Amino acid sequence: MEPGAGATGENKSSASSAKGILVLSRIPFLSPGLASLVTGIVIALIDGYEPETGLILMSIIGLALIMLATYYFNEYYDYEGDVINRTFIKFSGGSRALPDQLVPRNVARLAGWSSVAILVVIAATYLILYLDDFPWLLLLALVGAFFGVFYSSPPFKWAYRGIGEILIGFCYGILALVSGYYLVSGVLNSDMIIVALPASFTIFGVIVANEFPDIEADRAVGKRNLIVRLGLDKGARMFAVVMLLVYPVMLLSILVGFTPLTALVALPVLLLCAKVALDTLRGGYRDSQKQLRISGMTLLSNWLSSLLFIPAAYLTAM
Repeated sequence: MEPGAGATGENKSSASSAKGILVLSRIPFLSPGLASLVTGIVIALIDGYEPETGLILMSIIGLALIMLATYYFNEYYDYEGDVINRTFIKFSGGSRALPDQLVPRNVARLAGWSSVAILVVIAATYLILYLDDFPWLLLLALVGAFFGVFYSSPPFKWAYRGIGEILIGFCYGILALVSGYYLVSGVLNSDMIIVALPASFTIFGVIVANEFPDIEADRAVGKRNLIVRLGLDKGARMFAVVMLLVYPVMLLSILVGFTPLTALVALPVLLLCAKVALDTLRGGYRDSQKQLRISGMTLLSNWLSSLLFIPAAYLTAM
């Protein structure tokens, strides 16, 4: 063996493992929950509340860890379905890190429990520093962690029971945005539920859109999500209706004090959701390239359905 060959091999192995963990983490898919949380934070700042910078940073890290734990456990428990899945697209079928053997399967479970362990440390710090001023924040976080960690994990396995999509819609929309507003203001503002509904609708749409390509693999392993239960055609109509409701739901924010200009600010969401619904009703979910565009546009509509409330809030405050 040439000098340094062993070290080079170890370096390559370490780089490969690091890449595998990065792929397993599905970093881009942290964005929906973080977009809702940040939107709630910024709206509270626009409303004139003074922030606790440390608590904001802890909360952002905490939410990221809850989502990471969700993804890691999902990868571990969905392994059999991901292995047999041959019709996945970029947005569906998991990260592919485990079926492609980028990391051993047990790494996913270890990463999940490691995320939970760090969350416990963050929760303990919160209890010491912030519990008196923000007593409801830990409960909000625990609800999100409960629904997320058991999304695919036993004994609840929400994703296998036809309610996982609804719970993710609640957590990534309503729960995240209301929590963001609360951790700045200390107020559980019911108006923020209305503001968060579009994000809940669109992240529900993201999950459903990504179930179309995976239907056969999911059916084979008993993952009875909404698309498996409804079938492709009924599922497509349900998905289209939900997406068409997003813009009208955004306009409900006007009833809780947002400027009527919100209707103009939200026009990109209207265009995206209408395009997604139309393409789906035309059968785009049966073609992998068209489904890739549908899934991508649905994810973009999710980001905008929360983040566009930030300029709408500025215009309201003017």
